[in-house]
Amino acid sequence: MKILSLFSLASLILLSGCQPREDGRTAPTPQPKQQQPEPSREQLEEASAPARLPSPTNSMVGINATNQGYAMVQPWSKENPAYSQGFGIYLGDGNILTAANIVYSASFVEVTSADGSQTVPVTVTAFDPEANLALLRLKNEKDASFLDKLVPVTLGSAPRLGDKVVFWQFNDDGLPITTSGTLLATESSSPFTNSEPFVLYNVKSSVTPLKGGAGNPIMRDNELVALSANCDPSAQKALAVTQTMISRFLKQARSGNYIGFPADGTQVTELTDPVFRKFLGLPETGGGFYVVKLPVYGSFYKAGVRPGDVVESVNGIPLDSKGLIKDPALGPVSANVLFRDSAMPGDTITLGIRRKDKDGVSQPMTLDVKLDRSALDGDLVNPAPFVSNPPYRIYGGLVFVPLTGALIGEINKLSKNRPPLNLVEAIQKKEDIRKKGVDEIVVFLMALPTQATLGYAQMSPSIVEKVNGVQVKSLKHLNQLLDLPAPGGTHRIEVSQQPYAMYMSQKEAAKADRFIQMRAVPVLRRD
Repeated sequence: MKILSLFSLASLILLSGCQPREDGRTAPTPQPKQQQPEPSREQLEEASAPARLPSPTNSMVGINATNQGYAMVQPWSKENPAYSQGFGIYLGDGNILTAANIVYSASFVEVTSADGSQTVPVTVTAFDPEANLALLRLKNEKDASFLDKLVPVTLGSAPRLGDKVVFWQFNDDGLPITTSGTLLATESSSPFTNSEPFVLYNVKSSVTPLKGGAGNPIMRDNELVALSANCDPSAQKALAVTQTMISRFLKQARSGNYIGFPADGTQVTELTDPVFRKFLGLPETGGGFYVVKLPVYGSFYKAGVRPGDVVESVNGIPLDSKGLIKDPALGPVSANVLFRDSAMPGDTITLGIRRKDKDGVSQPMTLDVKLDRSALDGDLVNPAPFVSNPPYRIYGGLVFVPLTGALIGEINKLSKNRPPLNLVEAIQKKEDIRKKGVDEIVVFLMALPTQATLGYAQMSPSIVEKVNGVQVKSLKHLNQLLDLPAPGGTHRIEVSQQPYAMYMSQKEAAKADRFIQMRAVPVLRRD
């Protein structure tokens, strides 16, 4: 029975295969099989090779920069070239992130591969000396293959105190060097300039920095979480720009319209002294900071904040008596992080403040502040430590420049930190000077030796007050006044140094200018 059943089943299958087709239906035309191309050797190798992971040699570059800025005390000439080195990290899309202090005032920048086999020139596309961050891109399209060899890294999430991180670098032989560390604390500091502080990471690590210790990526799980600003091997720590700052920097830089971080210019003091709190009419316990002084052109003042106010909260987050907030990841940090590090110009924050009313009673209120950079941009003295193309005017051998932080810095070096008192006084009283309608403080810097400047060298450096009785508002305004016909053919220039007035004949000035152009300075002004 078993054999018969199998035979019957086979017969049925055979008969079904021989059944005639239905009328009007034809069998489909057989299609030739498509020939699949044989994969190339390169494709086979690529398919079999594991994905390359980020590493110091795969994702980092060395940076060499030639720095040659203008001499602030001779703004028509450049300083001797200086050279700086550091590291950068490739972020993909052609962008290399590094520290600003490596490429400041750079006339030429190049990046080199870890093994030193290829070096290509780059340009600085975004630069922020306050945050100590810069973004680089290749200068020439023909060098695109340089980036093809690099593995991009991604920006990771913000770390927490106690997180383990890794400090990346490579040596001159191209060997990767990784040093473990711990995010130990934070501190308020300016990573490069003397501007308003940021909250920076303090990474505890026994790192021995190479090439200056700036621009090194600090990684966690192969993702970028910070960038070194400087290292202190003796203290076994690295100070690093935070993930938050890098995120805000990249967002602006990639938009092609880099503005910078907000700045408010407010001077504050903490409220830990119970006597001071009682004087202000505040409860014995509580938090906030006391506003001592703020610029009238800054965002806080424009929003209604005034000296004497007590700021108790920012965006509903309470402050302690030291003006700190409790960050869930970083612990107690400066409230500045809410309107400096983690904000962008144009953002709005809400301040909870207390202010005494006419009866001396402290009253709570809220103010919305639209953040901007007017506290820096509107300053009579540009606080930047260097100026890329400093303006100046030479008239008859008299040299005039704006008063800037860069100029003060260079004068401090030359005078061994003993700057002229009239310049120091001008900085301290710049808000009083502003009331005269001044937009930029102008300095009579020096007198070049000509027949028209005899006896005037001793009056420099000094603040320029007036020309022919007209208050000088800026260097541009000074140029306009000097270009006008002088009363009686002679300009009277008043300055803050005895004997307080210089007289310059327009005819003698023209002769002196021709002499200077032939002998020393071919370009007499840069507006």
